[in-house]
Amino acid sequence: MIEQIEGGGFSQLKHVIKAIGHNRDVDIEFATVLAPLPNIRIKIDNMPVELDADDVVVCEHLRDHMREVTINGGEVVEMTVMSPLMAGDRVAVAMYADNQGYLVLDRI
Repeated sequence: MIEQIEGGGFSQLKHVIKAIGHNRDVDIEFATVLAPLPNIRIKIDNMPVELDADDVVVCEHLRDHMREVTINGGEVVEMTVMSPLMAGDRVAVAMYADNQGYLVLDRI
């Protein structure tokens, strides 16, 4: 199951940093998306195992999410922003907690 962290990108990042604390043992690695959300699977370069949705946290801007928008100054409407992640995409992943926690930061 993908961990759902409430709020915008900044508050989500703040939550993750607070959860892991000041930690010099955070590594940023590249990975390939093998299967898209909601059952995401990724393969981190130079790691022999695949990670699935239970193993990773995916930032909000990479998941399906709702936004309120106006078009040409019209009324405010709700819009669903679909996840941009597809199989074959390359992503940046933060590995923390002695490489037991994985945060998909962005598509690269």
